[in-house]
Amino acid sequence: MQDKSKAKHKYSRSTPEGLYSGKDKKYVYGDNTVRKSYNVYKVLFYLLPVIMVAVFAVGFSLGYVDYKEKTSRNGSSSTPNEDYINPDDEVQLYKIVSIANPLDRNYVPDTVSFGDISVNSLIKNPLEKMVNAAENDGIILSVKYGYVSYDEQHTLYEEFVNKLLSTGKYTQVRAESLANKVICDSGNSERQLGLLVEFDTKNKSNFNQTGAYQWLCRYAANYGFVQRYTETGEQMSAMDKDYTLWRFVGRDNAQLALRLGLDFNELVEYVQSEH
Repeated sequence: MQDKSKAKHKYSRSTPEGLYSGKDKKYVYGDNTVRKSYNVYKVLFYLLPVIMVAVFAVGFSLGYVDYKEKTSRNGSSSTPNEDYINPDDEVQLYKIVSIANPLDRNYVPDTVSFGDISVNSLIKNPLEKMVNAAENDGIILSVKYGYVSYDEQHTLYEEFVNKLLSTGKYTQVRAESLANKVICDSGNSERQLGLLVEFDTKNKSNFNQTGAYQWLCRYAANYGFVQRYTETGEQMSAMDKDYTLWRFVGRDNAQLALRLGLDFNELVEYVQSEH
């Protein structure tokens, strides 16, 4: 009698050519080699998240670039940034005016009224906020001068020279030399920029002993102002120290100067070296 187990083994030794094997679920051929196959759904399951992440990353990058471009143009993508100063106006902030770097007679900035005086339009809002903040703290900051035209500056200069001459202690040359270290003649004064303000006081020489000056030293940088002519900066600026003259440079620059202990000229050198 034929052994059925052997017969069964005989005819099931290999899978017929071209048939689908139910055991390994793969398509096999007569030479008993298995052809590699890929489960499409499984591939998509792993591939789709990768594609989605890549698309999101590209979209985010493009959106961020667009945001930066809008921010650079407008200072903000949605709400106005009061501290933003466009590049053209920013040039004014670093302008150093002196006998060596005079302004032309025809140089006139964009000015607006601030009480009874005029100031560069860049500083009206921060100056107003600073004056109001000081008043809230019981400090009165009275602004005596803002923008001074080329011709008006010459008048102030002559008045100062004549005041020195009237004492009988100075020659014309000496009086003019001293005047150029205090108030400067036309074209040589930063008052013409409209970015320099002079605070009114009964005595300029002791303004540093007042509560107003102490308040300015502590808070003026928050509004973009720095003392223009300091004692430590006399050699570099060729101007005598003046506690009443404060220059607008923008809040970030002013806070940087305060943090690093820089006067205006040093601040300009530092910022320009960083660029």
